[in-house]
Amino acid sequence: MKTILSKTVIIPYYRANAGLLTVVAVFAGSFMRAQEHIALATYAVHSGIMLLGYVGIWAVYTVFAARYACGVFRTYDLLQHLRLFPVQRRWWGLVQMQAALALPIIGYALFVVKTAINEAQSWAIYTTYLAIILLLISPLPLYEYVLRHPNPVSWLAGVGSKLRRRFTTPYSLFFVRYLLQQQPFLVASTKVGTCLVWVALFQLYATDHAHINFLRTPDYDVRLLGLAAMIVGLTHASIIYAHYQFEHQYLALYRNMPVSTRQRWFRYTGQFALLLLPEALLMIREWPVDQPVWAVLSVWIFAISLLSLQYGLLLRAHRPVRETMTYLYILLIVYFLLVMCRVPIWLIGGTTMGAGAWLFGRYYWRSAWEE
Repeated sequence: MKTILSKTVIIPYYRANAGLLTVVAVFAGSFMRAQEHIALATYAVHSGIMLLGYVGIWAVYTVFAARYACGVFRTYDLLQHLRLFPVQRRWWGLVQMQAALALPIIGYALFVVKTAINEAQSWAIYTTYLAIILLLISPLPLYEYVLRHPNPVSWLAGVGSKLRRRFTTPYSLFFVRYLLQQQPFLVASTKVGTCLVWVALFQLYATDHAHINFLRTPDYDVRLLGLAAMIVGLTHASIIYAHYQFEHQYLALYRNMPVSTRQRWFRYTGQFALLLLPEALLMIREWPVDQPVWAVLSVWIFAISLLSLQYGLLLRAHRPVRETMTYLYILLIVYFLLVMCRVPIWLIGGTTMGAGAWLFGRYYWRSAWEE
């Protein structure tokens, strides 16, 4: 049972949410030093309200992981046979699965416990342990319900069916519709993470800009916005891989359509721009008034070019999901250095877009999905 749950739920969960977890890790490690983490944990073990806030964040993560597991249970018919196991063995296996899904919060909870031990706050130790135990066992009734009711028909499904009968879906929205129906948690996790980073860095830009103007020094450059675009573009790696898999497995017939390579590339680029529409709307809302229109638009084009480049690299050579992280780290380092060395964002975005177009034109017709 443990092996089955590991291969069908645990490993795919971390693969699907690698982008969000990476963003959280980078954000926590880059914008907060070790002393600041220790200070927050120290304050939490002395304040019940602060510790309750930590538990609330852990509860949100638990709900997110439990919903993903429920979706997997409804997807694979094999997992519906878990209810044939004895109750004690089934529940113990589900608790182990939940503990594996909750490793990030368990690790941070142990850090809080260590801080509580150093501060001699026994109540915080017991409270943290109790909270983690409750968070591990609380999804069990939900899992039992899902295993006994694998195919519920919701009112939302009925509404969606009526809309599909009345309106046709254009080709450019095929993948978006697939994502929203089949992998909504991947979309939600990625978009929440990227939008938070996007807004945070735009706000940081405004703060630093106001501070620098107060000191009457030169205007703040656009590098911070370039770093935001870099994080947003690379965080969509899981969605781009899902796009690559979707096109090869479900739309292989599209390659036989009388459409030129140039038109195909423009359509794919349009889909990538559509995927970044929420970030574009946030960019318009947080528009830096001191930057020209072309400079801010180049930031958004830079983010789109990163999606195009990642897709082109997948076309060049098929890779399993676990092997895509290598070139993502390389791209992260290269583009970070380019942005920090004051290479113009429009030049980085244009070059990256050109590289993505070249990879698409050269390898689109040769690429194949490998099981």
